[in-house]
Amino acid sequence: MRGHLLLIILFISTFTYGQIGGKTIFNFLNLAVSAKQAALGGKIYTGLKSDIFQPAFNPATLNTNINGKLGLNYTDYLSDINYGNVAYAPAIKKIGTLYFALSYINYGSFTYADENGNRTGQFGASEGALITGYAYHFPQSNWHAGLNMKFVLSSLENYSSTAIIFDLGILYQNSEKGLNFGLVARNAGFQLSTYQGQKEDLPLELGLTFSKTFKHAPFKWFISFENLQITDLAFNNPAHNIEDPNGNIITENTNFADEIFRHTIISVELFPRKKFNLRAGYNFRRSAELSQKDERFGSGLNFGFSLQLRKVEINYAYSNYNYAAGANFVSLTLNLNEL
Repeated sequence: MRGHLLLIILFISTFTYGQIGGKTIFNFLNLAVSAKQAALGGKIYTGLKSDIFQPAFNPATLNTNINGKLGLNYTDYLSDINYGNVAYAPAIKKIGTLYFALSYINYGSFTYADENGNRTGQFGASEGALITGYAYHFPQSNWHAGLNMKFVLSSLENYSSTAIIFDLGILYQNSEKGLNFGLVARNAGFQLSTYQGQKEDLPLELGLTFSKTFKHAPFKWFISFENLQITDLAFNNPAHNIEDPNGNIITENTNFADEIFRHTIISVELFPRKKFNLRAGYNFRRSAELSQKDERFGSGLNFGFSLQLRKVEINYAYSNYNYAAGANFVSLTLNLNEL
């Protein structure tokens, strides 16, 4: 056990720096890659019932149960933005199960205009990542480790950038107790080419998930902690400012409890062992950052369902950001071994 603990400590200490969205590039890499992920709050790092998409978030979840499965995900994101994911896990003799995935996001069309406001044309912006992964199960133990390598290409108008990025994950699975534990460091690497000759920070993220399945209860709970590499994640949201009777502006005050909750996502899956599942999750940071004062409208709330048919699994999720925006996720998983 001391060896396992040492491995975890080294794992954490290696990746204790980083930034958050708005200060880094390639942030699309931290978007939910499937309807299952989205319904459970967007950041789950343990296994999700043989989910073909899950190794993209934690490579240690790659296992033989997804051999021969092909996954397709489409997300109707904010405004004109949409993105998709494709994943496949072939079994290779004498090697084991490998993982291949492709993520792509299109930001829509933008308009050129000169200094006088005259429109002169249009341009586009998109990004993509090709992912390969491998996992190792330590013999006679409940521990798994995995590694993803990503080649990332970003094209924004006439500017482009490429990078090689890695994910390193650990997974503990105790089937008898129904307890899972996942720890992952995502998006560590380096740029191969830059937009304008200046290297920028990558969207490094350290995440942790605990999950528990009960033998005599029809649900499974998850608790995740995102962006653990950042200690001061909370900030005063200007949208939560209020005005007192004298016209003075009172700003929101954040405290230690706010810091803890900004890292926290809680979620539940009903009927985890059945062919029909219901899921719901609550993302505290999303709620705190995107809601309006006294008008939350379910910001941070996510829900969805899964239906397992003979040869295909259908998943749907809806993520609510605020009263003006939400996203729909549709995922299909095909078992090519049964076609």
